[in-house]
Amino acid sequence: MQLTRSAARWATAFTAVASLAAGATALAPAALAAPAAGPSPVAASSARSTDVVFSNSTSQQLTRVSSSLPHGCWNNDSLPPDYIAKGITASWGSRSCGMLTGTEGYTTYRVTATGEQIKIHWNNPYTGSNSYNCDVPSGYTCSRSGGGGDNATVSFTLTGGPAAFKAQAASTEVTAQAARSTVVRVINNSGTLLARTGAGLSHGIWTGNNLPPSLINPGAAATWESESEGVMTGTEGYANYTMAGGGTVSIRWDNPFSGSNKYQCNVPAPHRCTTSGGGGDNAFVTFAVN
Repeated sequence: MQLTRSAARWATAFTAVASLAAGATALAPAALAAPAAGPSPVAASSARSTDVVFSNSTSQQLTRVSSSLPHGCWNNDSLPPDYIAKGITASWGSRSCGMLTGTEGYTTYRVTATGEQIKIHWNNPYTGSNSYNCDVPSGYTCSRSGGGGDNATVSFTLTGGPAAFKAQAASTEVTAQAARSTVVRVINNSGTLLARTGAGLSHGIWTGNNLPPSLINPGAAATWESESEGVMTGTEGYANYTMAGGGTVSIRWDNPFSGSNKYQCNVPAPHRCTTSGGGGDNAFVTFAVN
């Protein structure tokens, strides 16, 4: 009787694992591009924070053009996604990262294959009232709810459709050279799609609009950058990607103010990851996932 029960348990476990593997293999790129909805956790130490929940209730896909934080830092594992498919709700967030400070940011999306742009702006200052904007072209409506309090959650819902609209030019940001910075380049020679599952910084800030992308296609390369913030500080961060079909690619970089730069790239067998470059105060490191 004991043997029969044990065999039954093993059969049930094997069936569950097989089902999970099949689901991962069948996952389409479009589904990978859609981030999980809902606000991200906020560090208890943040005096001010804003989680943005954005619902694309149109029939068009949105492609991210740019993102920036005039004040504050991005929440770990909560960056604006590169794509928001039709009917999908996405979320991202930022927080204050200094004494007596707030957080303010914007993200601009383009209606895919058009010049029409949607610009979302949030401002949660240390002193004063929270303010929000959602600028949309003719034919669209962007409604807002929530957004009050020191640790706010604001929701935007985009509806409507395209109309005659003059294309807006995307702005180009120029930033000063930081004491320490790291440009990370990932070359995807794995033969499979990489989908971002998390990214964050334990030291420093993201450099302008240079964020880890949501997807890295087979044969493509992606680049992002982080830099030090403050006096005598460095920058350290990570980015995690899931391979279509299973497996995780974990990338780490550490460019301290004092000491040697360190890098890690972990990939599942039989894949390999090679590292080149990465020296100096303002480093450029390349990871090749093969």
